[in-house]
Amino acid sequence: MEKQKAKMLFMGYGRIGIYALDTLISCGAEIVGVVPRASDRHIRHDTPSLYTRASELGLHIFPYTSPHDPSFLEEAAVLQLDYVISVQYDRILKDALIAIPEKGVLNLHFAPLPRLRGCFPTKWAIINNESSGVTLHYIDPGIDTGPIIAQKVVNLEPSETDATLYAKLVEAGELIMDEYTDAIVACNLPEAVVQDDARSSYYPKDIPHGGVIDWNKGAVWVERFIRAFTFEPYPAAKTFLGAHEIQIRYPITIEKGAPGIPAGHFVFESDETLKVSCGDDSIIVHTVLLNGEEKPVCMLKDVISGSPVFAERPS
Repeated sequence: MEKQKAKMLFMGYGRIGIYALDTLISCGAEIVGVVPRASDRHIRHDTPSLYTRASELGLHIFPYTSPHDPSFLEEAAVLQLDYVISVQYDRILKDALIAIPEKGVLNLHFAPLPRLRGCFPTKWAIINNESSGVTLHYIDPGIDTGPIIAQKVVNLEPSETDATLYAKLVEAGELIMDEYTDAIVACNLPEAVVQDDARSSYYPKDIPHGGVIDWNKGAVWVERFIRAFTFEPYPAAKTFLGAHEIQIRYPITIEKGAPGIPAGHFVFESDETLKVSCGDDSIIVHTVLLNGEEKPVCMLKDVISGSPVFAERPS
């Protein structure tokens, strides 16, 4: 008699969440329900939506936006689950849910664990100028601390942005799902490897540095920071000019040599370029976002009051 395929509850988001769900189903998994993110709770076709895909497949979508909801936990507890699978789901899963599936809770994390545990791992990889990657691991009571099943490391290009890195990690995650879905569905995963805490790094839920550029840092760091926040339509790296919030996206360029003005001060080299002084060297900016709209840098002349200087908080 053929062995029964694994029964699982799926939690996820985005293109990689949809890919993982489709791959599991194609390999015979029994998906007893889907939990999308709280931000993905209606039919839409303008962006990859797990809610939309689950609806198309006729799967049960749990109405709960919190994985800690007692009613959700009661329903999940009687499902006789082999696995709970989390793929870019954005809530921490706690002991009550972790204890429910017989084989465990699996997570696909966009970082090369044990490095870059926690939140915003793509941004921190770019800011820190370190390699990124994708890890399939078990969830335990810690945050991204569970034993590792599989991992793919992704090296960064000199011009890597948050958007380009995320796209590479989606592809790496798809490769991991292609390689391990059969084993998941057959409840026959290879033995996992305990993480080495001595090599770990962890970042909390707060957005890196509040998303605000520190002009006292060197130009190389500032350039990386701006790349780490370049992912339309999400907010770019920000700074302030008087009371106005100014956002800056990549591409920008670094100009070597001290400009002779304090960090954060800037000069117009022309109506098309702006030179901003950093802790060392400068960056050259061609466009900015003013009031959420992309503008040529010459538009900043209309909002300057006093010295032309960017600040870390509005004045």
